Amino acid sequence: MTLKIMSGIVLPLKQKGSVEIMFADHTTQNSYNANTIEKKTVGPAGNFKKIPSKIVALRQIKVQTVVTPSGGPSFLEKFKIGDYVNKQRLKITWSAGDNSEIEEISYMVIGEV
Repeated sequence: MTLKIMSGIVLPLKQKGSVEIMFADHTTQNSYNANTIEKKTVGPAGNFKKIPSKIVALRQIKVQTVVTPSGGPSFLEKFKIGDYVNKQRLKITWSAGDNSEIEEISYMVIGEV
């Protein structure tokens, strides 16, 4: 059994979008929505034999607080991160509220090749 481990950081360019991480060569698709940095691969090239384990997490966010005349915040911000994985790719989706921004999303994928 040969393991492959892939990791990196997604830098979203929009408040809502998606990006696909291709496992064969650790490239990205839909890169108009985000940049990827610190991409690392340990193990051989190629797709996984089975659906791999994965983790996707918010790494850094920015929230702008707007104070109402009564002194309290005027909104509640929501952040959403979604993911879908198969043997060929990891798709990461995100959305942030009007007064917030997702700056970094980290990912790691581990499986057998």
